[in-house]
Amino acid sequence: MRCLVFLLLVALSGAKVFERCEWARLLKRSGMDGYKGNSLAKWVCLSQWESHYNTQTTNLNTDGTTDYGIFQINSRWWCDNGQGITENTRGIKCSGQ
Repeated sequence: MRCLVFLLLVALSGAKVFERCEWARLLKRSGMDGYKGNSLAKWVCLSQWESHYNTQTTNLNTDGTTDYGIFQINSRWWCDNGQGITENTRGIKCSGQ
């Protein structure tokens, strides 16, 4: 869980576009290879298609929520963007601050 929270914060903070291998190394160092049964290749593939390794990617959804960061973290479930109902129980702001 600690590595997932760390990566959530990475995904929501600072403007950075990672190179594929650079991102893979960070994921590996953070213990994501095998996390929740997913290989490092799956995590890299997910972030490639969701954000092209760009930590500043956002996407406005039709339900009024917004997806943020390299993993496209949803504002309803994972972070609070101050724009409506959230199920975020950790108090993490979508801005990363």
